[in-house]
Amino acid sequence: MSGVGYPVQHTESTSIEHHLDLIRQMVTKSVADGETRQLAVKIVSSSYLWKTNPRTGKTEPYLKAWDLYLHAPAGEKCSPQDDECEVAAIWNFVNLNFRYVYDPPEVDTFATTRKSLEAGGGDCDDATILFCSLLKSVGFHTRARVISVSADPENWVHVYPMVGLPKDEPTYWMALDMTVPGYKPDDQYPDIGKALDFPM
Repeated sequence: MSGVGYPVQHTESTSIEHHLDLIRQMVTKSVADGETRQLAVKIVSSSYLWKTNPRTGKTEPYLKAWDLYLHAPAGEKCSPQDDECEVAAIWNFVNLNFRYVYDPPEVDTFATTRKSLEAGGGDCDDATILFCSLLKSVGFHTRARVISVSADPENWVHVYPMVGLPKDEPTYWMALDMTVPGYKPDDQYPDIGKALDFPM
């Protein structure tokens, strides 16, 4: 792979462990990009810029990263060491700037944070990479949870990020699955057959 920001990687995973290792590689590349850290800090610090939205004519908050103008989440600036506020700010940012979109049939894609935000969306692998990268960039511990459903427990069908709270020494892991309409932080599938967690 070459190029600034790393392109989307298309590959065929050979096992669930290999699949999660490919996600982990993209998280690592995203966190190594200094712009990811800057963006995450701006999100949790409410360090917004303001400009007129040409579609609405209204002045709205935004964040700039990689020459992208990204929607900023509403809300107050997080107090120092307010872990839940920081998670909520990142959750709101991702929901404003990333749309869940299926991969092409028979193809798995894995995109860095930059590439997902440039595209404006991706699948559950990309959502996991995006969340984990932003959260790790401001000090959180993260995991990826892979699940099957009870009707077919041997078939891994979905992955989503988990964030450890509190930040310094996690005792609780919160699910962040934004791919299901109406889900909020800590909502999980009600019909999980099996689940495996992988450190990110």
